[in-house]
Amino acid sequence: METSESDFSKDLLLLMLQEYELFVDSFRLACRRFKGSKESAQLAKTMGFESDREYNEIMFLREITHTVNALNDMGDIVRLYSKNPDAAAERLSNLLSEDSDSV
Repeated sequence: METSESDFSKDLLLLMLQEYELFVDSFRLACRRFKGSKESAQLAKTMGFESDREYNEIMFLREITHTVNALNDMGDIVRLYSKNPDAAAERLSNLLSEDSDSV
């Protein structure tokens, strides 16, 4: 493997680990707040949800959506790598710098 390929795979793994850390935090919070919770029944009713279960499902998914989007971004980067390694490496670098700014 060339140095640039090794660096790309290392950076991709680093992004995966950063996203995993964010996912664990989000997933833990989503489970605690929305998995089977009855506490939001009045709020769900006020907001027009059919049930507190529907509200909890939507809020759970909302909490972990960042991870779904990040995984899609990583998939796009890997697909782009075969066509344009430099563009893929630049996009990966941008995502890593965005994540390090938000952490």
